[in-house]
Amino acid sequence: MSVERSQRPDGSTRYKVRWRQGGRSRARSFDRAQDANRFDGEIKRRIALGDELAPRGTQRLGDYATEWWESYAETRLSEGTLAVYATQLDLRIRPRLGDLQLREIKPSVVEDFIAALVRDGDRGPTIVKALTVLQAILQRAARDEEIPANPVRLVRKPSQRRTREPIVIPPVQVEAMRSHLLVHGRLRDATLISVLAYAGLRPQSEAVTLCWPQMRERTLLIRASKLGGRQRTVRLLKPLADDLRDWRMASGLRASKGLVFPAEQGVWTSHDWKNWHRRVFKPTAEATGLPKGVRPRDLRGSFATLLIHEGQTVIEVARQLGHSPQMCLNTYAGVFDEFDPADRVSAEEAIIRARAQRASSVPRRAAR
Repeated sequence: MSVERSQRPDGSTRYKVRWRQGGRSRARSFDRAQDANRFDGEIKRRIALGDELAPRGTQRLGDYATEWWESYAETRLSEGTLAVYATQLDLRIRPRLGDLQLREIKPSVVEDFIAALVRDGDRGPTIVKALTVLQAILQRAARDEEIPANPVRLVRKPSQRRTREPIVIPPVQVEAMRSHLLVHGRLRDATLISVLAYAGLRPQSEAVTLCWPQMRERTLLIRASKLGGRQRTVRLLKPLADDLRDWRMASGLRASKGLVFPAEQGVWTSHDWKNWHRRVFKPTAEATGLPKGVRPRDLRGSFATLLIHEGQTVIEVARQLGHSPQMCLNTYAGVFDEFDPADRVSAEEAIIRARAQRASSVPRRAAR
């Protein structure tokens, strides 16, 4: 039995208690030293009394997932898989299931989890990714005899077939959205649209978690998740850099190190995101004539299209977007097919042209 201190990839400190039970090595991690020492003392007391060391399945899923990540995922999975898994943990699994004890996660709970994701607008492929991560965690819990069986295996998964093609939003329509927001005094939201469309960040896991230190002179440094995983750099196009600097100046001193787009209480919650989608993005999309059903995530296609029209290879486009070349080609095959090398134009020039076109189409107010 011992308490080990170590550092997580995000810089925070963890305290891990190790002990032997039933011939197996066991471990539990804590955020605070006093909690770890208290648990370590309780384990020693139970050994001295000959009691059962720890009731099966009482550990919370969020804590068990952290241990699974540190002892298995980080050492066994590829960087690309880690990025996908970390996003699912942060956005979907922890917020809804993280506080439940392992033994409380029954098939009916998994079905409720799926239903909640559907209500939030997640589609089949995304839900299957979340269930894949959850199943991997609970399979290890079943192996460790924390639970009798893996409940995810007993639940029917949704179809992974794509139900819609991505809606590619060209720069001129992106500028229409930005203009609409700026007219209504929503500089923060207009800048968030710029980040989504001109850097291709994933809305919930990358854009609204973006912090000012991640903005460098020529690139944005993107980490897939607070758990760590793969980092990538994304080109910081000059028009986007200008937008971010304008927002930074308007934000005041509070924007020196923190979130670029803080929610009312700081860190964005699922409620904050749904609220922004309903009250800001959807009305703006409707007001600027975008197709019904367009999503913030579709703006990633705007950045992909800018890169493709520069003549970038599928490998480079995929690297900038943070996914595999195969996924990139599957998603944007139509854009690659339609691209004519004779029409090549730089991404920055395309944005500048769209802004000039938008400015010329906005009626000037009569002088008073």
